[in-house]
Amino acid sequence: MSEFIRWGILSTAGIAASAFVPAVGQTSRGQLVGVASRDKTRADAFAAEHKIERSFGSYEELLACDDIDAIYNPLPNSMHAEWTQRAAEAGKHVFCEKPLGISVAECEKMVADCADAGVLLFEAFVFLYHPKSLKLRQVIDAGQIGPLVQMQASFTFPLKRPTDNIRMNKELAGGSLMDVGCYPISYARFIFGEEPISVLAACHIDAEYDVDSRASIILTFSGNRHASLQQGFDAPGGQRAVIHGADGYIDVLRPSHPLPEDHFVVYTGGDEEVVEVNAGVHSFAPAIEHFHDCLLDGVEPISTGANAAGTLRIIEAVLESSRTGRRIDLV
Repeated sequence: MSEFIRWGILSTAGIAASAFVPAVGQTSRGQLVGVASRDKTRADAFAAEHKIERSFGSYEELLACDDIDAIYNPLPNSMHAEWTQRAAEAGKHVFCEKPLGISVAECEKMVADCADAGVLLFEAFVFLYHPKSLKLRQVIDAGQIGPLVQMQASFTFPLKRPTDNIRMNKELAGGSLMDVGCYPISYARFIFGEEPISVLAACHIDAEYDVDSRASIILTFSGNRHASLQQGFDAPGGQRAVIHGADGYIDVLRPSHPLPEDHFVVYTGGDEEVVEVNAGVHSFAPAIEHFHDCLLDGVEPISTGANAAGTLRIIEAVLESSRTGRRIDLV
């Protein structure tokens, strides 16, 4: 491997253009050298627009290219496992969109396949690697708001129907939990630093598309601490989190996708402290840079694909709780 990581993208998905391409350009050791589509014309147009050297008319052709070290996988949820496995077999490291797979079993197999192939696997929950989250972790661990008690987190936006958006396509593992819903779940696990012990939830299943379009979730953590989560496609709101400690609370806008110049606010004893965090780059860039550091410098990953099974375990419990009306114990 050279002193740079040479990237290829599987598909011309919108998030590749809006997030991954500009973020790679802001890293110090990443080079975007190829993009693939099942439609060569689309791959050619994407490559020309984003000044990418090579374009491929199939995913297999890109994976066979010796000039590519790692791939970004933004394919539909139902295709993550197959093409991550194929990339691993081709010796390519993988930065895969979330959720990593569509079930706990699938996630665990993806992790095992990449480990067996000796390739690095990251799930694209980019907030885990971002300076804003790392600074927030420092504030919490320093006890600035006292012991954690509870939190709220939400991620909602209106998705107009009827639609052909893949988010509502059951065959492609659509639904709000597999899209915006996995963010608050993953964020709550990050804040508490552990897995929840039980899940209680209510979901709305869209009658036309037969996928969940919104859900309200209560996760119980050790010490009888709780996270209340709301997510879905049926209302505006965006993303936000409020973290409560015994001595104060923290208000976090954009917890999952921070801005280049961002902040959070700490409230204690009637005082308000605005904590500025200016990464200066796209929210994806710190995660990709950390990926480079792990491969080129042997840095221990902050998080790997193994974290993904925990998110899917909770999503499966959310759906079961909503279906049965019962609390689902995870331990």
